[in-house]
Amino acid sequence: MGHSNSEGNRQRWEWLRQYPIIAPSLMCADLLHIGDDVHRLEAAGADAFHVDIMDGHFVDNLALNFDILKQVRSITNLPIDVHLMVDNPEAYMERVLAAGADLCIFHMEASRFPLRAIQKVHTSGAAVGIAINPATSVEAVRLLVPQLQMVLVMTVEPGFAGQRLLGFTLDKIAELATLRAKHNLDFAIGVDGAMDIEAVSQAAKRGASFFVGGTSGIFLRDGTDFAAAMQRLREAAER
Repeated sequence: MGHSNSEGNRQRWEWLRQYPIIAPSLMCADLLHIGDDVHRLEAAGADAFHVDIMDGHFVDNLALNFDILKQVRSITNLPIDVHLMVDNPEAYMERVLAAGADLCIFHMEASRFPLRAIQKVHTSGAAVGIAINPATSVEAVRLLVPQLQMVLVMTVEPGFAGQRLLGFTLDKIAELATLRAKHNLDFAIGVDGAMDIEAVSQAAKRGASFFVGGTSGIFLRDGTDFAAAMQRLREAAER
């Protein structure tokens, strides 16, 4: 996982080895009752919570913030991954890590000094991931993957829930899985965007193990409860 990482870090990262990991995206929760949703999702079998932080610049939307992250951290012991959809992610990392993120994911397209950013996260003991947008190639992160605990493949353009899956992005999962096997590496492959049952199944077959669940998979408008929705995604990942 990168030769400079301590054994203590590895223990804190152990949860990323689970298969599959279903991580509900809290930007899709009922924000007026987010605490209730966190408890309900945990009872329904969530493996982790995915917290999106947006700045209105890198993506033209705003999402959750440090205060919500702290409050979520105070009511759950599940791992929390924070997805920074922001320009200059390094400026946000200290506060995200102090607020209790177990995994900090930043965008390759937004970071001028990604190795420095990776080091900053590792120094705190948290795991680090890099997200790649649909138009960003695997080649862009090839030199960094030995240092990473996750690569998050965006299967939609980031910033908004409810988009349609961009099918060509799934090929990057297979490419990352091949790279991982070839170099005997140990990073998880995550997917974020339009993760319904079919997309989870397709992504899992190609080597993904971490699935962000939003309005396509968990927060369904047809009355499906969280437990049933998550069970369907888990079964799709294990098929």
